[in-house]
Amino acid sequence: MTVLPRFFHSLFLVLPLLLLAACGGSDKTEDATAVTVSASTANLDIGFPDRFTTVSATVRDTDGVLLRNATVQFSTNLGSFSATEVVTRTTAETGRGGSNDAGEGVAAVRLYPGQSGGTATVTAYVNGVQTSTTITVAGTAPEPERPVPASISITASERAIFVAGVGQMESSTITVRLLTSTGGAAQDAPAGVNNVRVSFATQPNGGELLFGTQASGQLVQHDKTVDVATSNGVATLTLSSGQLPGVVELKAEALTNDGTSYNPVIQATISALSIASGPTHSIVLSYPRENAIEDMGNGIYRRIGGLLATDRYGNPVADGTVVNLGVIDSVLLSNRAPQINYGFSSTVIDGNATTTANSALLTDLSNALFKSAVLTRNNTSRFIEAQDRVLILNAQAADKSRFVAALPEQDISLTTNKAYVNTASQLEYMVGASLLGAQISGVDPAKEELVSGQAVTTDGAATFYLTYPANQNTIRAGCVDPSVETRFLPQGSAQVWVVAEASGSSATTIDNQECFDYMAPATITETTGQSAIRGSAVLQLEVEDASSIHLPFLNISTSVSYGSANTGGLLVTVGSCNSGTNNRTNTNGVCSLPITVSGGNSDDTATVSLSTSGGNTLAINVTVP
Repeated sequence: MTVLPRFFHSLFLVLPLLLLAACGGSDKTEDATAVTVSASTANLDIGFPDRFTTVSATVRDTDGVLLRNATVQFSTNLGSFSATEVVTRTTAETGRGGSNDAGEGVAAVRLYPGQSGGTATVTAYVNGVQTSTTITVAGTAPEPERPVPASISITASERAIFVAGVGQMESSTITVRLLTSTGGAAQDAPAGVNNVRVSFATQPNGGELLFGTQASGQLVQHDKTVDVATSNGVATLTLSSGQLPGVVELKAEALTNDGTSYNPVIQATISALSIASGPTHSIVLSYPRENAIEDMGNGIYRRIGGLLATDRYGNPVADGTVVNLGVIDSVLLSNRAPQINYGFSSTVIDGNATTTANSALLTDLSNALFKSAVLTRNNTSRFIEAQDRVLILNAQAADKSRFVAALPEQDISLTTNKAYVNTASQLEYMVGASLLGAQISGVDPAKEELVSGQAVTTDGAATFYLTYPANQNTIRAGCVDPSVETRFLPQGSAQVWVVAEASGSSATTIDNQECFDYMAPATITETTGQSAIRGSAVLQLEVEDASSIHLPFLNISTSVSYGSANTGGLLVTVGSCNSGTNNRTNTNGVCSLPITVSGGNSDDTATVSLSTSGGNTLAINVTVP
């Protein structure tokens, strides 16, 4: 009574091991390194069309182990893999050694004699490795010969593809048909003869290739011309893109049975095949200096900017690519210079800011003040809020820009609207918003009005505009050295950053070249009307832009030149603005500039020249009292 239970117990122990052994080994086509081919019989006769030979391909991996589930491509130049129609190419998978397959690591197909005698070369191809065997097909069969070609047609499965390597469709199937005068399929060429030539008539020359199968059964590729053979009047090729966008035009020509051109030539072309550039990989912003600012006439300025968007190969992106735009003009928190609401010392830099892949948290364990960061705008305190921008300057493009998802609950971390892609440390970041009135909009060629927050490319370029209030309280915000700017608290918080992100890709650029700039030229005026002084004096200077807006914190350049005589040793010294240590205007655009005159006689003269960059020069004549 104990024998059977012990037997089943042993069987249960051994059976999983047998199953594991049966499931071992490789089972991917990519692992194939060797293939051998054999046929069950080496002879067929077209007089017995239903008889066949079994062609078997045995596939092994690099260790010589039989490879299961590998896809093997079979081709033949004679006969057919079907008893009812002409099939010269087919595929089969290697078996697992079961009762219903060809055997472990073996793929098998049947080859029928077809309608022509000769030597059939059957090729098995797998993962770049191919081996052939031959079968003799005896006998002859009368077959009505199809007429020679009268015309040729060429079509493409995809009229628009993308440059290679960008994760988009990068090939198109090209079908060529030889046609009789009545539109039927024309005759194929004799065995071993290629009867169709397909070539590039126009191409970007970025590495485009044509792939096709020749009469020998060999798959060939070329960057200019490929000769192939038809089957039942049809030849199929593949067009593969390169690294450049552009237009492709293909020409197909019918060839005679000796591989030469017909007279007259039988050919056709297909044009307007386009290779488009890839998705946006890089965005660069640029700002002109001359005539760049427009006075809107209502206390508002609008400054023009441009952007270039390219794919990873430097090609202009496709027309109609949308670039999303954003702007901040106030920084609530920053761990980079000038540090804003960061840590407990203005010199703290610890590099503890981090992101973690698949987490929406920006974390700074040591010195961030996410919860308590505050600035003053509109005479009130403003803390970090939902929808404020979170910018990481040295992050990968996919992680550079996020939005605050919710009010911070602690000082060491901030939840953003989207998980970060990369795990990174030593990050330089800022949190900000548009609180001084900055707006950004772009041009869409399909629309008459500007579009808020986006621009649309043409030839890889797009135009956008920064709109901002132009008055004494806001002009030059973001243009002034943070150590000098005192109008906005905390000091240094007035910064203008533009964010550009391409739709459908991770390309993102963060840029601080923009600011609330003034309209040139800047004009210096001596408000008391003095154009000449006798002896020492204090000049009352005022600097305004082209729209008469007082310009704060603008540097005034000074120089002194003396008359040709200066026999008395006249010395003119220019002091600093407003009893300070520099020659910048104050918050009102005003400079009280002392001029000290010493020495000299009544014949000595000098000229004090005052100017700003790109502005006028004010000359003050100096004489000795």
